[in-house]
Amino acid sequence: MLLQSTVASEIRVEGIGLHSGLPVSVTIQPAPENTGILFSSSLSGLERGVRAHYTNLQKTQNAITIGNESFNIQTIEHFMSAFYAFGISNAVLVVHGSEMPILDGSSKQIIEALQRVGIRTQGAIQESFRIPYPIWVEENSSYLIALPADDFRITYTIDFTSKSSAVGTQTAHYVLDRDTFTESIAPARTFGFYEEIESLKSNNLARGGSLDNALVFTKDELVNESLRFDNECVRHKMLDLIGDLALIGYRLSGHVVAHKAGHAMDLALARKIDTVKKRKQRGSAIPRKILKRREMEFEKFKERVNF
Repeated sequence: MLLQSTVASEIRVEGIGLHSGLPVSVTIQPAPENTGILFSSSLSGLERGVRAHYTNLQKTQNAITIGNESFNIQTIEHFMSAFYAFGISNAVLVVHGSEMPILDGSSKQIIEALQRVGIRTQGAIQESFRIPYPIWVEENSSYLIALPADDFRITYTIDFTSKSSAVGTQTAHYVLDRDTFTESIAPARTFGFYEEIESLKSNNLARGGSLDNALVFTKDELVNESLRFDNECVRHKMLDLIGDLALIGYRLSGHVVAHKAGHAMDLALARKIDTVKKRKQRGSAIPRKILKRREMEFEKFKERVNF
């Protein structure tokens, strides 16, 4: 039986926003059971805060933005990924700014802050869900699949060959636990392409980006001095995926297979998983003929994408 947890004491993190380029600070506070992860503005107060949940999603372009009529917050995925990996169910994040700090472009410094203060176990049971049968989303040559499994594991493939031979095609596979996340996924930095920088900035994106908080690739090479991992880019895509799926609001058991996915597809899968969970909660068994039809559809999907 998995119990809920929160941070043991208050944490303060400061930096700049990746897209806004503005200074931002956030205080992570312990929260009572069943609070969830709540983002609030230092100006508008907790009562106008927004819960980290896919139903509060506003944008998925280049980062996750959630919000309500009073407050919205951008680029939350690196924090959400760290919270999920460390099993943090409840926390209040008081933000001075409209975007979370990018820090070094990864979740490494977030993890280090969590390790300094520790995690406090609470009494309430943490909700969880095991993927019962294949659930998938696809678009063009990209797809994202959730398969039944007794743990939470991810297999991810990216292909940026057309943008940079230095990134090319990369694949990684991990069974997620706290140690694996800390050592192999959290340090992986966000990345982008030199040829796209001006276009991003003209659309008010990546204004805070630099070699201190992102990997930058030309058509042929890495601009930064070095990588932390040979396949750092796909590991960072894993980091983002974990943070995006954390917006479902509970723990998952399943094998997630991603092929050239992204924020929008991540959240589409989260919605489909939650729909299946709610159907099972209502106790409405799926007729055998519908299950059979889904099996046939999945077989056709596998043939179509060469899975």
